Amino acid sequence: MPHKNSVFVKTTFQSSFHSHNYTAILRTLQALFGDIKMDEVIPKAEQRTNYDLFLIDGAKSKWQDLIPTDLICLAKHYSVVIFNVDKEDVCEQNLLLNHFNGVFYKSDPPEDIFKGLLRVNTGELWFTRKVISKAFNDILAVASSFNSLHDDIELKQDDYDHLTKREKSVIHLIAQGASNNTIADKLNISDHTVKTHLYSAFKKTNSRNRVELANWAQRYISVLLPMAK
Repeated sequence: MPHKNSVFVKTTFQSSFHSHNYTAILRTLQALFGDIKMDEVIPKAEQRTNYDLFLIDGAKSKWQDLIPTDLICLAKHYSVVIFNVDKEDVCEQNLLLNHFNGVFYKSDPPEDIFKGLLRVNTGELWFTRKVISKAFNDILAVASSFNSLHDDIELKQDDYDHLTKREKSVIHLIAQGASNNTIADKLNISDHTVKTHLYSAFKKTNSRNRVELANWAQRYISVLLPMAK
């Protein structure tokens, strides 16, 4: 049986505990939730139903243009809030359109954090009204593009079939913002080999650079590419 009123906090355990914002978040969570779990790694799929809310510590993360694919997939199925970030490091509209429930900035006062978590806990969103209004028309367009995705998937199947297993691994890591050096370390290959796989992936997905490749992956990964275990 899943725990009631439980929250999971993904943290780095490095830079955040002494910040004013982080302390306010933890105190509010202790007041609102019966069970708080903290770890550096998001729970495995079969364990995620144990939690009513996921809070993602975004300290030192640059998610203005590209949100990690694993977080996008998490937000599609669960309540997810980003916190402990600077305003210039995230795009609220991008978060909203990718099904996130809200964002708390390092500069937010404790009373706003408390009010926001209360609302998120009752199923509301915590974004500025300006962002929600601006995104309203875009949501319709995004919904339409997602509906057509499955209609077009037969045409895109060739892209998937032509990717090697190693190319899929490289693309998945690119979608999560990994550098060439990080990819080389994780896959135990040389930087030169990473570049070779990237060049091949660019051609097979009609991408001109790693940002376009990451966007391709984020759009199709849940349908065409198996998620890394």
